[in-house]
Amino acid sequence: MSAVIKTATPFVIEEVLMEALTAVGAEPRRVSSSDVDLVQRNRLQIGDILTNRSDYNGRQLFRFELDRWVMMHDSDEYAGRTVDRFSEKGYIKVSRFLTDVSGAYESAYGMYLEKLAEQERIRLEEERKARVETTRQQAIAKAKAQGYSVKETTNSKGQIQLVLTRMV
Repeated sequence: MSAVIKTATPFVIEEVLMEALTAVGAEPRRVSSSDVDLVQRNRLQIGDILTNRSDYNGRQLFRFELDRWVMMHDSDEYAGRTVDRFSEKGYIKVSRFLTDVSGAYESAYGMYLEKLAEQERIRLEEERKARVETTRQQAIAKAKAQGYSVKETTNSKGQIQLVLTRMV
């Protein structure tokens, strides 16, 4: 049996998905090349993200397919045939789990965008400082080449002022 569960939020950024899974308590772990025995035995692929959730097929996981992360799981719970051990441990259905992950993903994505905006602001500020320093160095070099003595001060607005004195 198969079923398709769609979320309004596509999981496209791995870092954000990992944060969202951690936030909902899924304890995500990325499958690496050191897990070769698991990869061969459970048909996992290197790069999959394992969760702490289990079903008939073993651990539920996310796999990167078609430019997004897709949850791989057994769909028998939709026929109402879930194993008793799932309900005993407070197992929540996949649809509810994905809804929770989707909400956490949107929250983590907002923080991700804020972090990117902050990095961009810092990069622009560094570029501005580099331009100011280059302009200052060029002005000093030009003034000295024309025979001026240069004294640097800062005005009340925090701007650099160069005071040039002609050497006679």
